[in-house]
Amino acid sequence: MMSLQEEKIDAPIYFKEYVDGVIKLNIGDYNEPIIIAGNQLVSCDEKIGCLADINASHLEFLLESNPEVIVIGTGIKQTLPAITIVTELAKLGKSADFMSSQQACKTYNLLVNENRNVSCIII
Repeated sequence: MMSLQEEKIDAPIYFKEYVDGVIKLNIGDYNEPIIIAGNQLVSCDEKIGCLADINASHLEFLLESNPEVIVIGTGIKQTLPAITIVTELAKLGKSADFMSSQQACKTYNLLVNENRNVSCIII
């Protein structure tokens, strides 16, 4: 019989849970969308309420740490972004993976645990 162990996450910031729109990080709980870039929780004056609210200034925050991977959690369900977001990222030579926020949290944890440089927006 094989036993399973819970994997420990060594990253400075990681997700503990995403439930009913509440984002639970190891550093606290948040009831509004968040941006994480370069192992830092980023504060932005322009708040994000939904995927359509993401603009060039939010993307600049994501790209400051020159991430290998950009993950965007779109809420309870996966939603496709406006073409402007994809175009703006493409101009900068980047792309993003859009998925449900719960899946985005899991993906972020997996990637940072592999010591990958990941930025994310979780709605």
